[in-house]
Amino acid sequence: MDIMLNKLQQLDYSALPISTYSRDYILRMLPHLGYYLSIYNRLLDKVISRHGNDPSKIILVDYGGGHGFLSITAKQKGIGTVIYVDYNPKAAETVACLSKEVGFGPDAIVVGDAKTLQQWCLEHHTTPNILMGMDVIEHIYRLDTFFSDLFAINPRLEMIFTTGSTPYNPLVVKRLHRIMLHDELGHDQVKGFREIRRTAIAQHYPAMDNETLNYWAENTRGMTIADTLKAVEQQKPFTVNDPYNTCDPETGSWTERILPIEEYQRLLNTHHASLQVTGGQYNATRKNLKGLLARLINPLTRLKAFRAVAPYITLFINMQ
Repeated sequence: MDIMLNKLQQLDYSALPISTYSRDYILRMLPHLGYYLSIYNRLLDKVISRHGNDPSKIILVDYGGGHGFLSITAKQKGIGTVIYVDYNPKAAETVACLSKEVGFGPDAIVVGDAKTLQQWCLEHHTTPNILMGMDVIEHIYRLDTFFSDLFAINPRLEMIFTTGSTPYNPLVVKRLHRIMLHDELGHDQVKGFREIRRTAIAQHYPAMDNETLNYWAENTRGMTIADTLKAVEQQKPFTVNDPYNTCDPETGSWTERILPIEEYQRLLNTHHASLQVTGGQYNATRKNLKGLLARLINPLTRLKAFRAVAPYITLFINMQ
């Protein structure tokens, strides 16, 4: 890990032909890169162990791969085939650039979503056996469709998701609720999601009075514009399971959505899939008091009784 960490830290990101968003994101991440790589390595070690310590047999999907550090780490560890997937073409350009700089990276780069991946696997006669998604599952608009698309690729697909949207930690929940309110109501002259929905309804129903407009803007929280208009047409208001959860009506991306674990399990029951949950760990790579405290607390966060202090959770699907 140290060799990979040094390679990635020594790159001159300001000189690389990547998007400003990707560059800024990576530069914010760099001081904590050792922490993130330790998470990737720990989970990849678990995956490799599950496959008889022979990484060459693994076909892994890095879903919502973003900067691509997981894909690069996976290839460094000898994973046979790594398929990088992200909806953002700029992110795909970034991982291609970084792979060229460090000398290796994903074997395939797919721009799109789970349905795109499904089609790609069909066309390339490829059946992944592992899918990993780091901080992505909390943003996916329709998880029922998402899981259906993935299990259509491989009914026995094993998945690992990390998410900072843990329902167990009350401090995390409180912080994320503030972010959700921020996005829903708007800020600094930025139109909030509620107002975006209201504007779309008003444009589609110009004769609707203000009181009714406000009602539907409020009761379509968590919907895209298309689904918002459909809800109004069918007179079916929508209630999110957490009153704070909200999504961008224009993209469908949820703002750090918090779901109860029972909801994940309910969605997976349709596919006869099992779910295991573990608490995540704090950054123990820091050589200060916070690092010392992390090293003391981390052994506890793995235990079910101490999930309320874990900074994130990991979802293991079909990983018995």
